[in-house]
Amino acid sequence: MAKAKILIVDDEKMTVTIVTGVLKKHGYEVHAAYNGVTGLEKAKEVIPDLIILDIMMPLMNGYEVSHRLKINATTAKIPVLMLSAKGDIDDTDSSKREAAYRIKDRIQGYDSGATEFLTKPVKAGELVKRVKFILWSGGMGL
Repeated sequence: MAKAKILIVDDEKMTVTIVTGVLKKHGYEVHAAYNGVTGLEKAKEVIPDLIILDIMMPLMNGYEVSHRLKINATTAKIPVLMLSAKGDIDDTDSSKREAAYRIKDRIQGYDSGATEFLTKPVKAGELVKRVKFILWSGGMGL
């Protein structure tokens, strides 16, 4: 059986390094891009089984990348897992207004075509569990 291919698109090199290590340890083939523009190009080149996508990046944010992936026939069916510092609704120290913005970030992610949304920092076990589920379910998410 061929290894599932995963593309990580994130401008934080440390995040890419850590996520790559976790995924390779679980047998995945991992590719990386460090901004949205390169991520779109790499997605068309590699045709990954899953894209892990940051939101806040230079040149093109993750929402726009996800949207462009979904309107392109070559990449439209690739599931997108957004992994971002934005959207953490479990922060008990936040005000109601801040929580509303975080929920808005998640909704915007799903509206742009994301299958799943995780917030940084994410535990390795949770990331792997979500990746396996998305790949197992054919990218349809919950």
